[in-house]
Amino acid sequence: MSSSMLRFNRLTKSKRAFMMSLDNSILSLFEITDANISIDSISRIKSTDNRHIHLISASLTYNRSRCLHCRLPTLIKNGYRLSKIRLPTINGGRYQLNLRRQRFYCKSCHHTQSATTTIVSNNQTFSRSLRHMVFQLARESLPATTIAKICGISPSSVLRLIEKEVHLPHALKELPLHLCFDEFRSTDHLMSFNCCDAISHRRVALLHTRTKKEIINHFINHYSLIQRQKVATVVIDMNAEYASFIKQIFPNSEIIIDRFMLCN
Repeated sequence: MSSSMLRFNRLTKSKRAFMMSLDNSILSLFEITDANISIDSISRIKSTDNRHIHLISASLTYNRSRCLHCRLPTLIKNGYRLSKIRLPTINGGRYQLNLRRQRFYCKSCHHTQSATTTIVSNNQTFSRSLRHMVFQLARESLPATTIAKICGISPSSVLRLIEKEVHLPHALKELPLHLCFDEFRSTDHLMSFNCCDAISHRRVALLHTRTKKEIINHFINHYSLIQRQKVATVVIDMNAEYASFIKQIFPNSEIIIDRFMLCN
């Protein structure tokens, strides 16, 4: 082999090693530790709201022979499936991972399946690190609009992520005889609904909206008519909207209006 060819091979190996090191640095920046992911290219586009999005195009592939459905070793590679995954923001920049995930096809049971990774849950578009970022900011009592601006997502997406993460208390098996209806201002200047036991102040229901439809559906779906008929009184403030449908939920109840009522 000539000396020029040897120099070319050494340069090629050095360039390949440098690119691999650069790819690993970019992946580490977003806490992507999956060794089966390799970066193909990096580009920048404009979104519909005229903000720049940094696109990281990558591939996820590995060898697998045994099918997850029939457990037979008849699995073959069958193209790729594109997943668009939102990554955490860096210095206000919006980043998205366009991940080409290896598809597999089973010649025995004819099922198809895609390669999986730890950076995102199944059928999700937000990476685990971005979800963690949202939860950390929510613990600081920041409003949803502020969290959305920091994370580069919509306020509705922030609320949806928080609602899935927060586990509200289970409904009581038996409704108290005396209830209180009230509302309070929650995230993003929205009004939420609170129902509690008028005697013990123990919480009965907490809804993220105070609409008539949601309140009626909650009590009808969680409690039988026999249980709801046992409710004797419902204390409300001057909100006439509650008075218009309480009898529909608790047919035997008496409505008590208390303008100074606090449901805590």
